[in-house]
Amino acid sequence: MIDYFDITINGDDFPEIGKAVMTHHPGGAKTKSFTEVKVCADKEAPHFSARVENGAERMRFSGSPALWLQGHNGMGSNDFTGLVKASVLLVFETLKIACPASVMDALNTGNYAVDEVHVAEHYRMPEGMIHRLCDNIRRYADPTLEATPIRPGIGVRLHPNSRDRQILIYNKHHYFLDGLIKHKRKLLGRMPMDFDRVGTNLYFDHMLEQFLAEGARIEARLKRCLKNKNRLFNHGSLWHPETARALHLETVQAIPLQDLPPLDKRELLLQTAKLEHRTLIALWLDGRRPMDFCKSPSTYYRRRQEVLQQYGIDLSIPALRDDAINWASITNLEGIMEPPDWALESGFVYEPSRWIGWRDATQNERAWLRA
Repeated sequence: MIDYFDITINGDDFPEIGKAVMTHHPGGAKTKSFTEVKVCADKEAPHFSARVENGAERMRFSGSPALWLQGHNGMGSNDFTGLVKASVLLVFETLKIACPASVMDALNTGNYAVDEVHVAEHYRMPEGMIHRLCDNIRRYADPTLEATPIRPGIGVRLHPNSRDRQILIYNKHHYFLDGLIKHKRKLLGRMPMDFDRVGTNLYFDHMLEQFLAEGARIEARLKRCLKNKNRLFNHGSLWHPETARALHLETVQAIPLQDLPPLDKRELLLQTAKLEHRTLIALWLDGRRPMDFCKSPSTYYRRRQEVLQQYGIDLSIPALRDDAINWASITNLEGIMEPPDWALESGFVYEPSRWIGWRDATQNERAWLRA
């Protein structure tokens, strides 16, 4: 999904929005520009940024199209040009200003500069293993990756100071739960207490439990690398519906994390097992003989029987890592989680291709502009 973009459009018919700023240059020339405007229907509503630059000859738009259009960025579309068009048009609708002809022409033709794009995907893996994966990255990854923890939250950031690209790996489910009231307020806004509001609220809960809780979010923040001479993606006309995912996969699969210690799904038992069983399971997973750590053979056999009955694990058989999780198994195309059908059919996820030939109100419009 496209989680953020920063684009600029050239033209000569932009409205004067923001506070006017006059810049005096050393040669005596003066240029007029305007401060950035945070466009939103209410202080608690989703927002998008717009700014008139370069003597009112260029206009910049930046923000999260998923959050701006849908009221949430838990899942979304990869259709870059469709999202850009819908987001920019909603900016002018919110400002109650007619969209300039130069902007409309640029949106229809893709004639705009692309300065930054964040592409996020959810990869299927047990939620309880996300913190272990991030911890292993911080401990064992190549130092050149400069892995740093995300604060607050459960995750890790790679290349934090790079102007080319950054990678974030984190638990999006935890992120939403940590500020649940705030996120639902952005989503539901001023919607009346009717079936539409109740249904949208239920969709959000389904997203948390049936989608976000089932995987890890990996986000590729692409910046200066979009201007690579060998693979240019710094212009809107170069983006197609499949471009975002291809760029994302290429970026994350190139990260040198293949030598990380593999993760065993059975380690999740340590979070729920009883205290008297936890130590034996941990020893078993580590390749030790649990019997050597029991006071007597009878204690070992009793515990082994209990573990077999409650967890389906036979401590007498060495633990094999046949189902181990490594970076290659996580970041493959088959591991990417697609938005469920109910999210697309209900409009909970804004997919531009479903709006060809007609247009329904976005969640932002339903919750804030038309409520």
